[in-house]
Amino acid sequence: HGIPLDLLDRLLIIMTKPYGPEEMKQILQLRCVEEDISINDVALDLMTKIGAETSLRYSMYLLTTAALVCSKRRGEKVDVEDVKRCYSIFMDS
Repeated sequence: HGIPLDLLDRLLIIMTKPYGPEEMKQILQLRCVEEDISINDVALDLMTKIGAETSLRYSMYLLTTAALVCSKRRGEKVDVEDVKRCYSIFMDS
């Protein structure tokens, strides 16, 4: 074939598949644990839906900003209203 082996190793294609809603929900729950964020179950479902429609990265950034909005209103758990407020302010690029 004439292709150097080190170049051939870099050209290896690894098949991946997109995350499903349950996997996204688990990832968001882990992110909440790591960042010490308490979130309402309904708000977590909304974040999962947003992640499925846009991207998981956007959903995780939105989670962080929703936690800041929650702390500003002196709430204990991130609620759906916090997520909606952040979603209306920050757009996905």
